[in-house]
Amino acid sequence: MIYLFLKFLPYILVLYFVYRALKDPIFILGIPFLMFLRSSIFFESVELFRIPFRSFQSIDRNPDITLLVWMIIFWIIFRIRSEDFPTLNNIKHFSKFSIIDYSVAGLIIISLIGFGMVINEYYILNEVYDKIIILLALFVGFFIIKDVTGRVEINVLKKFFYNIVLVNSLASCFYFIHQGLHINLYASTNNEYLVTVFEGQVITRTFWFMPVLWFFSISYLLAMNRNKTILDYLLISINIIGIYISYTRSFLMIAILLFIAYYFLIGYKEKSLGKTVKNIFLASIAAVGIFTVVSNFLPASTNYFLSRFEELDDQPATAQNNNLVYRFYKIDRVIARMSTDKKLFGYGPVTEKQTPFVKVVDGATADMGWAEVVFRWGFLGLALFILLYVSSLIKAFFLFLRTEGIVSQLALMLLLTIISQVIEGFTSFTIMSPSRFALALWYFGVLSALIMAYDKKKKESQENLAPEG
Repeated sequence: MIYLFLKFLPYILVLYFVYRALKDPIFILGIPFLMFLRSSIFFESVELFRIPFRSFQSIDRNPDITLLVWMIIFWIIFRIRSEDFPTLNNIKHFSKFSIIDYSVAGLIIISLIGFGMVINEYYILNEVYDKIIILLALFVGFFIIKDVTGRVEINVLKKFFYNIVLVNSLASCFYFIHQGLHINLYASTNNEYLVTVFEGQVITRTFWFMPVLWFFSISYLLAMNRNKTILDYLLISINIIGIYISYTRSFLMIAILLFIAYYFLIGYKEKSLGKTVKNIFLASIAAVGIFTVVSNFLPASTNYFLSRFEELDDQPATAQNNNLVYRFYKIDRVIARMSTDKKLFGYGPVTEKQTPFVKVVDGATADMGWAEVVFRWGFLGLALFILLYVSSLIKAFFLFLRTEGIVSQLALMLLLTIISQVIEGFTSFTIMSPSRFALALWYFGVLSALIMAYDKKKKESQENLAPEG
């Protein structure tokens, strides 16, 4: 019975978001987020979204292109539907770009330059056209999310993100059942990263079925409700336990950092250091309580995770430990093997068909997303990505400080999410994760739209206050 439920679960979720979209068109974009979560909610078995493209091999065989195409389709549906909801059009036109948009536009230009260089340099162009579409999907998705965000009411946007949090939390429950209770819910276990026996208990590590919106979910649950309910705390706990059972040291550290950053930011805005210290103290007590319960329930898993922290004292640059020193070593190998004439604009959309070196890059990117950034867009592209992240952090911080209500809460949520992604970029794919390119920059798109909305509202207020004549 449970497996029958899991088989139909993705379709149930699709129907739910379609139903919600009848009233609030933005919910149609929930389906691309389901595709983004992929195997963690059993979406890889859904053939419904591949059937229309059976005659187009590039789309049918490539999840990244499939996701992009459906995002464009749902965006068109959203725009058509939103015309029937005049209250949604609170930002009909963007009069100017922010530095975030200019950074993304610069990356688009570099992508096209790289594409031209590949066409000019290589005779065999197998898969190059697919690859340039995938790379451009990063930026097309950014502008789609920005446009959608700018056309919905702020309360509706909050509800939409809450539903995404609920889906990710559900995926975390499945992940815990698989990892912690060792009940196989997924169609295949061939994608286990590691299987070992520790203290007589079989320990598995997998990233294939792992929910990928943990840090966003925690950021939302921390930022969006100052007066948290029991359900909020339950959802936070579910996402943290999911992180815990992944046995990923960096993920647990990021989660802890998000709590500390949240309380410091709230305390800074309210100018209350005492409240900050008190909240961190209470959160620490709660963390100890959760750790005690989990360690008693899963003692072998807990001891295995603790043993992974002990490995940090071992010989640094080894593949077995795969710590930060070794990850920097791998990205240094990528940079060292890049031709001098490619270091400015990168190699563009080349594949293994053009140069076998791509396989080395892919291996390094799995541990540090910046490896492929440097390889694809060169140091100029890396500089633009750094500008994108730094400017977004600054913009989100000041938007959080200067506004109140839901806008301020969303700004804090995005600030915490971006902080988590900056750190995670040194430990995993992040924005360069395969099959997720079209939504990889979604939080930047939301932030850009919020900034435009705030600037427009601020300008209108100044014009209303300005003396006539």
